[in-house]
Amino acid sequence: MTLLITTSVGWGCLEMRQHLKQFICKNKPLLWFVKRISDRFPRVLVYHRFAAPNAPIPHRVNAATFAWQLDTIKKDFDVITFGECVAHFLQYDTWPKGCVVLTIDDGYADMYQYAWPELAKRNLPATFFVTTAFVDGTIWLWPDRLEYALLKTDRTECNITLSEKQITLLLDSGQARSAAWKLCSDHCISLENSQRLAFIKQLEEQLEIKLPVVPPPEYAAVTWEQIQEMQAGGIEIGGHTINHPILSKIPQELLDDEIGKCRKLIQEHLDAPVNSFCYTNSGPGDINDAVVAAVERAGYSGAAFGTDLAHWYRYKVPRMGISNDRTDFLWKLYGGESLGYRLT
Repeated sequence: MTLLITTSVGWGCLEMRQHLKQFICKNKPLLWFVKRISDRFPRVLVYHRFAAPNAPIPHRVNAATFAWQLDTIKKDFDVITFGECVAHFLQYDTWPKGCVVLTIDDGYADMYQYAWPELAKRNLPATFFVTTAFVDGTIWLWPDRLEYALLKTDRTECNITLSEKQITLLLDSGQARSAAWKLCSDHCISLENSQRLAFIKQLEEQLEIKLPVVPPPEYAAVTWEQIQEMQAGGIEIGGHTINHPILSKIPQELLDDEIGKCRKLIQEHLDAPVNSFCYTNSGPGDINDAVVAAVERAGYSGAAFGTDLAHWYRYKVPRMGISNDRTDFLWKLYGGESLGYRLT
């Protein structure tokens, strides 16, 4: 009981919360206590990009850290796919306890290159949500277009309009370019899909960048052959739209294509049913009732969205983002993050 009171009092203070996380994560009995009192729901973890062992690439989990995470999970948890998780709920009207669901979004080649070998070595399943046009090689994912333009330009500054305000982007250092990407990315999330693509195209022209037709290796997608290989080895393949738009910001008549046609395309390539879906982005307002209805209408059993661990619905299953931070990983894996939501 003392732990619960301490957690509740300290939860609002970021510094105290960090100290508490570190203290608990270094103490196995405390970790097990947190696991025991927060085992009501599965831990649904989300990854996006991977890197070579110990490679310090921002926003990518390196293969060595991923291997350590998998070994840690395997010691104390069962691992199931997203589809199995939802199927359990449909059969028993309750979510499976004490298990982990590994999900990977988008369809990048580094999943096959770095994550898949570690999963296969341990015979662990995962769910890979793929964007079909990206895998087909007909589109770039829009955040990558932004990053490519800002990193490859020779310009040291650029004037753009954001929310009707003229802003000068400084591009004179790597840190400045990263900050510029974050600013432009946040702006793009607020735009309708056609406006977003027009903004990125205009930015590329101002930065004097000609986008390659096919994304270079650092932004490349997996192939369908690689997806088939992973599926045969126990990886569940789920839908993640055709073109990766924010679904609440496209015309309603396009929803069935982006969601339902995505499912049909994957099923044609794999000759197997596709039951799981993942909405693009997970911010407030990125989906609405029409989007959720389109997912259900398309025949998916469940979908991943958001981070609110206090509310579970099979078409809005919450997830936790995973990085190279080992303390943060242990905290989320053993239930600290879930407990925090219950106490606030």
